[in-house]
Amino acid sequence: MGSENYKIVKSFISDDEASQIVSWVDSLNPENGDPNYHLSEISKALNGKSCIIDISDTELTNYVTNFQSVSKVSNQDVPQIIMTIFERISKENNIPLDNVFIQAVDMNKGGRIKPHYDAAVDGYINYKCNISVLSEDYKIFIDESSPTIQQKDLYCFEASLYKHWTKEFNSRRVFLSFGFLVPYTILGRSDNDPRVRLSRRVEKYFQNKKIKYDNS
Repeated sequence: MGSENYKIVKSFISDDEASQIVSWVDSLNPENGDPNYHLSEISKALNGKSCIIDISDTELTNYVTNFQSVSKVSNQDVPQIIMTIFERISKENNIPLDNVFIQAVDMNKGGRIKPHYDAAVDGYINYKCNISVLSEDYKIFIDESSPTIQQKDLYCFEASLYKHWTKEFNSRRVFLSFGFLVPYTILGRSDNDPRVRLSRRVEKYFQNKKIKYDNS
């Protein structure tokens, strides 16, 4: 299920897996970091906690995680269930596990995701596969699309190519964002693709300046 700019897999995780993930997220205690201005603004809207773990610990993942983390990036080991899900997502989308990281987010009532693009590096797309672990049904806005996401759904999209956001939530929301840095060609893109050119402009403008880019 999906469109040209997103893919949804219904009930991608089981009830037991969801329960294990919530317990793990409950145990996370991210350390305060020093985020740039626009990430600070996004963080305030979350109304909760966010923790990024750099799993591959490569030059590419170091750059992206350090840029887009609002807390100190962790290299701690993750539970086996996380790596098992990474492998399932990789097979589902036929994408490599060479440069991966994960963001665990726990939002309270009233939290929302502000409009933004995810960080990227030249030659690679920041491909995000998010799982709604604990949440009411909600719409995720990806450019001009707004699919409805239900608890336990997996939804994947090119997060560095499409602006995305949510509205405020009326209850607690826990989700995992599985990050893959994927070469353009694997996702059917090229250097001349209009979306890739836009991503490069976004990267050049926002990732090299500590400025606010969206306060809506």
